[in-house]
Order: sequence, then structure tokens, then C-alpha cells
Amino acid sequence: MPKTAVKATKEPKFHILIFVILILAIIGISTIYLANFTSLNDRISTLFYSAPAEVTALEDKIDFTEPATYTFRATRPSLESREQFNESCRSHNADISVLGCYTGGRMYIYDIKTPELSGIIESTAAHEFLHAAWDRLPESEKNTVSTYLNQVYAEHKDALSEDLSNYDAADQLDELHSRIGTQIADLPDYLEKYYANYFKDQDKVVGYYNSYIKPFNEIKSQMDSLKEELDTLKAQIDADTENYYSRAQALSTAIDEFNSCANQAGCFGSSAEFNNRRAELVSEQDEVSELYSKINAAVETYNQKVEAYNNNILRTEELQNAVNSNAKVNNQIDS
Repeated sequence: MPKTAVKATKEPKFHILIFVILILAIIGISTIYLANFTSLNDRISTLFYSAPAEVTALEDKIDFTEPATYTFRATRPSLESREQFNESCRSHNADISVLGCYTGGRMYIYDIKTPELSGIIESTAAHEFLHAAWDRLPESEKNTVSTYLNQVYAEHKDALSEDLSNYDAADQLDELHSRIGTQIADLPDYLEKYYANYFKDQDKVVGYYNSYIKPFNEIKSQMDSLKEELDTLKAQIDADTENYYSRAQALSTAIDEFNSCANQAGCFGSSAEFNNRRAELVSEQDEVSELYSKINAAVETYNQKVEAYNNNILRTEELQNAVNSNAKVNNQIDS
């Protein structure tokens, strides 16, 4: 009887161990399944989908990994004209430039054809794709990725904070995930490996962003430089003008006094004194005239720089209108 009792206590422990192992195995299989389910689902959803030439061209340029290609195609990417895009993305705010959107499982990209903005469609497609990727990411992995995203954000806050502030707190990590993946190179090792799941060369993707943003940055740099030059030049013109009027008035008074003295017998003690005084006045007159010419030249330069500054404003507006599907051109929506 004692032996039977011992057996009775050991046998359930053995079954419990097997049960625990089975549970762990099921959990492991489930984890693997969940991790691959979305990829499998994307593959299935694209079985009867024939990607248009413009979509395959984007795939080639962005250079997706194979699983990412299926995800990209699963969103049925669509390059759309102004009116189509505004309806698809519900973009009707002229104050905000929307380049693309991922909504209802679909991806829509504003088909911008401005040659100067080379790379903008590729960058937008990669950005919106990462929204789809984030949508498919398990919560546990989102938490891990978020830690690194916040780390990069802290290092690049100046570049990212203004745009990120336009999003609700609940959407900021999603947006940060897309922006960091398409705009920031030299990421921490974890994120380098993470984004390598989607892009064969993440630096190449960042290159598309840098390409289209370059004209905006160049114009801004020129305007900042011109503004600084204009401020310096204006201060110099104001100082020289004040100096000119002061000296011109003093010179006018001195000339009047000289002429009055010259008309009076014995006012000048000698011819030498007359000639010296006259020479001083002529020299001062030459210097005042030179100062006047200097001011005129500076004013001309100032006006040229103002024109260049205003031209940059116009060029900026043109580029902003090109990326704004709600921009008004000649008081009409350009269709």
C-alpha cells in the first residue's frame, strides 16, 4: 500500500510536466504563427492581384524585402491625381500638405510630377508602407521598437518635433516609426536590423527623402543667408545715411561761412589761409559725395537682395503648392 501511494503521487506530477511542456509548445507555436500570420495573409491577399507597372516600378526603386513586397501589394497602392487623392485621403485642408495616406488597409499616394522634387513619390510610398507595417506589428514588438524610436527621437528632436506635434498622442509612435524609417540614417543596431526586415537598403530609402527635401532646404538656407545680409546691409545704410546728412549739413554751413568770409575784405589773413580752407572744404565735399555714392550702391545691392529674397519666397510657394493637393493656383483649384 505505501508503494502504491507513492506511485499515485508521482504519476500526476509526470502528467503535469507533460501538460506544461505542451502548453509551452502551443504558446511557442502560436507566437511563431502570429508573427507569420500577417505575412501569410498578405501573400494570400495578393494571389490574384496583378500589380500595375507604376507599383512594380516603386517596388524596384524602394527595393523591398520579399515579405515587405507582399505587404506593400496587399495595400493596393494607388498613385492618384489631385481630386482623386483628396477624396481618397479626405484631404481638404489647404493649410496642410498631405503627400499620402494609409487608410482602411489601402495606400494612396499623391502623384506629384514636379521634376525638382525627385524622390518624393518613392519616399511617400515607403513612409505609408511603414504605417501598414506598424499596423501589422504585434503589440509586444511594438513596445520594444518604441523604446528605440523614442531614443532616436530624443537625438533628432529638432528635425522631428514640429511635424510630430501635428498628430494626436495616440498616433505619434506610428508616425515616428514611418518618419525615422524613411528620414534618419545611421540608426541604432536594433533599428538597423528591424528596418532591414522591410528595406534591403534603408539608407537608399532615406536618400529619396533627402532628394526631394533638398530644394526646400537650399531655398531656406539662401533665405536665411539673405535675411542676415539684408539686416547687416540695412544697418550700414542707416548709419551711413545718418552720417551723410550730418556731414552734408555741416559742409553746407561751412561753405556758406567760407563764401561769406571770402566776400569780406581781410576776413582771411592771407592767400595761404584762403587756399588751405578752400582745399579742406573741397576735400570734405569729395568725401561726402563719395559717401553718397556708397549709400546709393548699397541701396541698389539691398534692393537686388530683396528681389532675390522675394523670388525665393515665390519659389517656396511654388514647391509648397506642388506638394499640397489643396493648393489654390490663380484662385482656382488646379485639377
